[in-house]
Amino acid sequence: MIYWPNFFKEEFNNDKKHNTLAAINSYLQNERELGIITIYLNFISSYANEFIQDLDFFQQLKKPVFPLVELRLQHLTAYIETYRNSNDFGPSLEDLISQYQFNTNEFYAIFRTAFEVAYNKFVAHISNHPSLQLFNACQVFNPKYIHAGDLLRKNIRQYGVNKEFFKSIG
Repeated sequence: MIYWPNFFKEEFNNDKKHNTLAAINSYLQNERELGIITIYLNFISSYANEFIQDLDFFQQLKKPVFPLVELRLQHLTAYIETYRNSNDFGPSLEDLISQYQFNTNEFYAIFRTAFEVAYNKFVAHISNHPSLQLFNACQVFNPKYIHAGDLLRKNIRQYGVNKEFFKSIG
């Protein structure tokens, strides 16, 4: 990111008629605007990581993740709920905001709004998903029978000892 202002300035100097380059260059040459962009990019790179990890989790193939889906959804819900009401987004982000001489509370309000939007979309899509009850029922599997290793080591008959599972699907 530290190279962006010079890169876009050179690109704009090579093509002065390009309106998009002119707008980008204008923002990046303005120290205040560059500070805002830097803060937003740091926020996104720090807090989007959790969503990326969950996306990676749900895209795993040939791994026994199905019984763990409900727990992962609960974890993601807690993560989003925590930050939609948070007044603390970590010292590195707070230091960056202060370095550019902005008010942390103003940025924190924007960050909370981002988490609020994510929460509303999450609730709208996940709460009404037709397989949510199935994921909920599958979480009653005893974790001692869930291994990350070879699927051949599993004994499906051992799941029969879990009467709660059969009550929930029967």
